[in-house]
Amino acid sequence: MADTSPSGRVNLARARELLAERGDRVGQPALSRYVAKYADALDPQRDGRELTVDFETLAKHRAENINRAATAPSSSPASVSVSKGRAAEAALNIRAQRQTRELELAERIGALTPTREVRAAASEAISTLRNAFALSLNDSASALASAFNLEPRLVRPYLKEFERRGLDAFARALTENVEPDGA
Repeated sequence: MADTSPSGRVNLARARELLAERGDRVGQPALSRYVAKYADALDPQRDGRELTVDFETLAKHRAENINRAATAPSSSPASVSVSKGRAAEAALNIRAQRQTRELELAERIGALTPTREVRAAASEAISTLRNAFALSLNDSASALASAFNLEPRLVRPYLKEFERRGLDAFARALTENVEPDGA
């Protein structure tokens, strides 16, 4: 017994059949993508292995969706290209608005760090690392020299070269990652 006026949750296969009865033909993969894309509005839920949605909410959303207007069967080729252009523009606008809201929220909760602060922290990290190496260089030279029966003055130049190369590579990597693109 088929229910042609559902008022409740149905799985995506059934939703596709019911949409087709109303003249909205959509493939299963496209419907799955649609539900995933508009999950905020459609509230899909898992019922075991099946994904379910409220059919009336889905049908109403698809009928009112400007991004979907370009695929309406009654559209002429000229109106389809205009609609697709508008839909793409609307989608870009929505994406930009979402990104702006995310940045504003991150700024409000303190999740963003200004670039100048990051640069200052990078310089401080490099300086601290250089000082730590400089302080441990003499101790390490003495330890190595005594382990191999050498004079510390013979070991020190090699450790200084090791320190210089390592710190230069670290500083280069750190500043490359801190610099904004194109700077």
